Amino acid sequence: MVRIAQKVDAGHVRQRLTRRESRAATRARLIESAGEVFAERGFYGASVEEITDRAGFSRGAFYSNFGSREDLFLAVLDAYLDAELRALAEALKRETASPGALLEFLQSRAVRRSTEGRQLTLLWAEFWLHVVRHPEFAPKLAARQKAGRSAIARAIASQCDQFGFAPPCPPEHLASVMMAVDDGLVMQEFLDAEALPDDLRARAAVMLFRGMAAESAELAASTSTEQPAPKVAERAETDRH
Repeated sequence: MVRIAQKVDAGHVRQRLTRRESRAATRARLIESAGEVFAERGFYGASVEEITDRAGFSRGAFYSNFGSREDLFLAVLDAYLDAELRALAEALKRETASPGALLEFLQSRAVRRSTEGRQLTLLWAEFWLHVVRHPEFAPKLAARQKAGRSAIARAIASQCDQFGFAPPCPPEHLASVMMAVDDGLVMQEFLDAEALPDDLRARAAVMLFRGMAAESAELAASTSTEQPAPKVAERAETDRH
């Protein structure tokens, strides 16, 4: 009887794992389809029916995985953010990573977003307006933004260590500036792409980082020139006595 019970338990475990894997696959497919439909229709234009039809599932599959269309949209953002953070971590941990690895990543990210991910910025802006009108979703969107900002801030701190200088202000603030400049340039590209060079967003990241390095060097230089003065004064005071 014990052996039979053990076999039955093992069978239940295998069945649970299979169901869990199946549900994970369904969820992943819904997120993938939602990303496509959101990009084509926008947040307000995308319907649950179109998303589930494209994924090949029923509305029941949607509601068994997501509580609302907002939850699904946030899951799409999570998938994109996870991919970005993995790419950043991989770029920084490579054995061949140079002190300029962050700049190289930001440049490649800018080019990639210009050609493939511009719709994401529009979706983010559209959902941001939705959050303004429905503030109950603000904490969830803020959490996603904070995760991206924190990852970039850690990368900035790491790269500053490799370059050998201290950032002139908290890395989190620098990350916010980088994100704001990048998002702002994307919006300008939609309005008047011909007025902006194709590589401007990539160059902007480099200019910000180099400007930060230059400011840090100036602060270090001014500090080093000011520090000897007290020593000279102390020596003069000693000689006088």
